[in-house]
Amino acid sequence: MVMASEDIAEEFSFEREKAIAKSVSTRFQWEMMAIGLGQAMVWLTLWPLVIYEILPLWLGFIIATLCACLAYLPSHESQHGNYSRGKANLRWLDTFIGNISLITLSFPYEILRATHMKHHAYTNVPEKDFDYDIKDSKSVVEVILKVADGAQKYDAMMENFADDKVFMNAMQKGTISASLLGLSQLILVFLFPLQTLLLWWIPRKIGTVYTSIFFSWYPHYQLDVGRYKDTRFWSHWMPRYINHSMQLHFIHHLHPSIGHYDEPKAIEILKPFLIARGVPGAENIPDKVTFNSMINI
Repeated sequence: MVMASEDIAEEFSFEREKAIAKSVSTRFQWEMMAIGLGQAMVWLTLWPLVIYEILPLWLGFIIATLCACLAYLPSHESQHGNYSRGKANLRWLDTFIGNISLITLSFPYEILRATHMKHHAYTNVPEKDFDYDIKDSKSVVEVILKVADGAQKYDAMMENFADDKVFMNAMQKGTISASLLGLSQLILVFLFPLQTLLLWWIPRKIGTVYTSIFFSWYPHYQLDVGRYKDTRFWSHWMPRYINHSMQLHFIHHLHPSIGHYDEPKAIEILKPFLIARGVPGAENIPDKVTFNSMINI
């Protein structure tokens, strides 16, 4: 059971928790930058290699799919400003990495950033969390079917934020980007139909399914609204490096400024705080977080 703030000992206060989180939120996320830009460069390089038959299409498809599965997380760091770290002169880096990394998935950065901020503000709230449609799925199969059908209810939810000018402006900019990406894909379909299918369209769908399962569904499935209870630790047969360490996603929702590769260190330090708060599964966190599947709930 999640403990009320007044029942928490001073040594585990939110102020101390926040100070610890801040101490591990300063490092530049060079790993994410390398992954984001690297997978995009590899994916772009695949096109001439496959078109000129230097690389077989089947191998290009496998590589493109891996790139698509790696594409979202570096942009996710951009969405939270974890490259610029509050420095105005580096904000262009967030935008640059965020946009380039998402080319493989053919998603506009502006839309993903705007909707993801609402996801954090209204996690698991049916009318306002843009990930709720995925989170509410009853199984992995349902997640796959929803992604294949494009069933996330963006249009209906946008009505709830019609008076939010910053949000609506971001969505409008993103719509322009989405149109340009769609036009690019249409041109490539006309020129190179089979290559576009196997290097972009299918890998994009697989990458979106992968992201939806591990980012949106597993961490929030069947959970309530509120800090310390809207995201969970979870166990899986996959080692952490295959599921993007989303078993640790809970700490991200508590402190989004903690970079992805610093989350294990943060969790090791904050474990006593999470136990004191009564967070389910916190007592099972190992003293040293490894790349293995690690938490049973």
